[in-house]
Amino acid sequence: MNKQIQEIENICPELEAFLDHLRMERALSHNTCESYRRDLEDFVGFLSSKGIEAIAASLEDGRQYARSLYRRGLKNSTAARRISALRSFYNYLTQSAITPLNPMALLTGPKIVRPLPHILSVEDVGRLIEAPDVSSTGGLRDRAMMEVMYSSGLRVSETAGIEFGDLNTAESWLLIRGKGMKERWTPLGQSAVHWIHRYLKEARPQLSKREYSTRTIFLNKHGQALTRQGIWGIVKGYAAKLSPSLSVHPHTLRHCCATHLLEGGADLRTVQEFLGHADISTTQIYTHIDRNYLKEIHRSFHPRG
Repeated sequence: MNKQIQEIENICPELEAFLDHLRMERALSHNTCESYRRDLEDFVGFLSSKGIEAIAASLEDGRQYARSLYRRGLKNSTAARRISALRSFYNYLTQSAITPLNPMALLTGPKIVRPLPHILSVEDVGRLIEAPDVSSTGGLRDRAMMEVMYSSGLRVSETAGIEFGDLNTAESWLLIRGKGMKERWTPLGQSAVHWIHRYLKEARPQLSKREYSTRTIFLNKHGQALTRQGIWGIVKGYAAKLSPSLSVHPHTLRHCCATHLLEGGADLRTVQEFLGHADISTTQIYTHIDRNYLKEIHRSFHPRG
């Protein structure tokens, strides 16, 4: 443990208790917990310079800290994250009866305008997924993988982590371990089930190597589990071959899945559960895209559009 962390723990022992709560009870990842640590250590250091203990901080202290973030030239997204961390920390202190009230409950941060993810049309998604040469081992793997990603709206990391025990093709279900090791069941479409069956029967045995023993479904040419970077490179490579203007990124198929579900009539709460979003505000970004779609439909078909 480095000296700075030890000093912060001495100044604010409640911080380590909060981090333990995030790790043990909320099952957040190591990286997320460390992000909370860095943000809150910055705040504790700010308070310490003013001779104030964290458990005695007021809303005005929080506002002064927020103003200091702006003076330091931090990005709005960074400032918003740090203020959100403060609210979470003091909410924990309140629930743990360490403080009577959450002094940061009314602390507001800068408004963050989330950029809309780039969405491919249904036709372009079809072209992308059907691009691999399924007569080859790698092509068959890539077709099955992209079918699953689009069918189930998976994150790239979730795709990389699929194991045999997660598949129930007889019932068309897939068990996903998402962020913070939270599990959810997500349906598999008929096309995804078909291509998974073909891949497991025809291609995976060719990719599997005796020296590697892995239950992971999708393998690279060396018989090892495909990494997030490997999956991203595969998808981007097919997109580039189809069209240089076809914009894709690691979550393109996930974003397309969510948007196309909403366009087809799915409700927001269902899509939230389907994607594994803890907060519906994360899912709501897709409603903006859906509204644009509705405008196009209105202009095209309404008699006075």
